[in-house]
Amino acid sequence: MRMPEIKCDIIICGAGLAGLSLLYRAMKSGVWSSEHIIVIDRSEKQENDKTWSFWKKGEVAFAEVIYHQWSDLYFYSNAGKQTRLNTKGYTYNSIRSIDFYQYVLQELRKYPNIFFIKSDILSVSSTTDECAVITPSATYRAKYVFNSIYHQPKPAKGEQFFMQHFKGWKIKTAAAIPAVSSAYLMDFRTSQEHGTTFFYTLPMAADELFVEYTLFTKSLLASEVYDQQIRKYLSEVLKINDYEILEEEYGVIPMTDHLFPRFDGCMIYIGTAGGDTRASTGYTFMNTQKTISKILESFTHNGHPFFKDENTGVKHQLYDTTLLNVLDKGNYEGHQLFSDLFSKTPAHYIFGFLDAESSLLQDIQIMKSLRVMPFLTSFMQAVARKIKS
Repeated sequence: MRMPEIKCDIIICGAGLAGLSLLYRAMKSGVWSSEHIIVIDRSEKQENDKTWSFWKKGEVAFAEVIYHQWSDLYFYSNAGKQTRLNTKGYTYNSIRSIDFYQYVLQELRKYPNIFFIKSDILSVSSTTDECAVITPSATYRAKYVFNSIYHQPKPAKGEQFFMQHFKGWKIKTAAAIPAVSSAYLMDFRTSQEHGTTFFYTLPMAADELFVEYTLFTKSLLASEVYDQQIRKYLSEVLKINDYEILEEEYGVIPMTDHLFPRFDGCMIYIGTAGGDTRASTGYTFMNTQKTISKILESFTHNGHPFFKDENTGVKHQLYDTTLLNVLDKGNYEGHQLFSDLFSKTPAHYIFGFLDAESSLLQDIQIMKSLRVMPFLTSFMQAVARKIKS
């Protein structure tokens, strides 16, 4: 029996942060008010499956669903030295996925031109004129497909592929915890035996705390190790022994200098699938919103979604490759690298750099805080590979 074929104007593959952000912002701005749109995802998005964190200065998309915001940020070295960060107006923020899903979907379901399909996606293909999305029950065709479904690439020779992998617990406790306005952005007071390893420590209420054990490495750990290290950190570092685990979260984010394609015929990759995850940090939220702004601006002015300039340009791509090369060589341990960085450079310079918004003078200030030789040799290797490619 031949599967039915369904035609529309726009297909969104994946109803996660990138896909739903794009659709919501497009509809609220009126850009796609007359388009027939189909959204395909295997999940109905009824669970809190992840948390998106980011620093910001000023207005940002989806500020309405920010779950918590921290204005006082701290860094702890592996030796226990505390540094209060000079943020100059930056705050650290978290959005729970369930809050985002409920907020966005409640609005999107009001539009009669949007149709949601719960299904696996078997394949996506594109030509210069049309895209096809095949599911087990139908083939969907559209002028444009926005694809946020990530597939791990096979790194080419010389490319780095690290993973930011983490396990987080939200706990309730009567013990003393940091003030609700304070966050430990990176706390390296934990074993470095597996590589660059630290905790995010985020108070959610007077008696609720989120702690996340995070690593930048090339291999994952056994599941029980994450839990063991969280217990140890709570007990030995924060002196918290009596608590109730309210929620748990686990995830793996790519940190790679592999250049993901943005466009393939009429298909546009967004989110991590389109390279919106910053290679040097694993942060995705802000880059995704910047990409969406470029797509909508192009639709508004040019009638199509294609744009030229990426958020992370060649300069910052080289910086990312350099950092990953340094971590890979191991002659400048990650905990020491970040300690030098945050103790010698104003944090607002670092945040601007990691958002690819820093000036050359700020870049020089950042570089001066780090050991010269590991970065110089790795930077030259990054430049040489970029020239060859």
